[in-house]
Amino acid sequence: MYRARLSETNARTPSSRRLKTAMLRYHDFRTSSPEIEPKLIQALAHWQSQRLITSHQDLYHDPSFSDGIGFLFEELYAPKDFNERDKDLERIFPKLVKLMPEQVLSTVAALVELNQCTQELDIRLSEAIFQTLGHTTLDRVNYLQGYRLCDNQLLRQRQLDLVAEVGQKLDRYARSNTILFSLKMTKGPAEMAGLSALHGFIHEGFEAFHRMQNIPYLMKTLIAREQAILNNIFSGHPSPFDFSNPDALPEQDVNSNTQEPKL
Repeated sequence: MYRARLSETNARTPSSRRLKTAMLRYHDFRTSSPEIEPKLIQALAHWQSQRLITSHQDLYHDPSFSDGIGFLFEELYAPKDFNERDKDLERIFPKLVKLMPEQVLSTVAALVELNQCTQELDIRLSEAIFQTLGHTTLDRVNYLQGYRLCDNQLLRQRQLDLVAEVGQKLDRYARSNTILFSLKMTKGPAEMAGLSALHGFIHEGFEAFHRMQNIPYLMKTLIAREQAILNNIFSGHPSPFDFSNPDALPEQDVNSNTQEPKL
């Protein structure tokens, strides 16, 4: 039902057309992607979220960047179920292209593309670690085995490029009082339409970056570190993660009922 609504919506601007294309691709991906046990995806997402915090703990705990990096790590990449938010986005798309400024649509389009790319990578990596390699725990060694087995450096690079683009767009547009005012003005209609979670997600991202002073430094540092880690992993570096203590990453039993890491 929602695919027809997406297809029939008249997208008149470059950003709305990009968002429409991204959402159609994401819809098709969600309806055709292989089924993986939710607990495996959750375990992988949790471990990777902890990896990001460990790699960038200086930025994560810096009051100057905590809001922005918290949004990136906890809202864009976190062990959460975003199915309802994704469905809401499809349902509201015809109104979204009418209500939201062009800059917001451009940012949402990049977020949708990043979301699909991340989910595709997670599915492939989960299959490699838990099915092909047959691991029942997730630690640094098992993770790197599965990561390299996937042999998808180009898609990993695409993910990193999209993170950089999202950061640049939020830096460029989040300082606009006009955009923030538009988001505040559409809060009521969004709540009445049952879309408060989706609207809150968009608004929170813009506000988090609006409060930061040096977004270019944050994104440059974050991307440079992740680029080095990506290159290290695929070049076979014995210790690709650039931390002072790489063994601090958790080993996680995917059959455990808890999502807390075993340090």
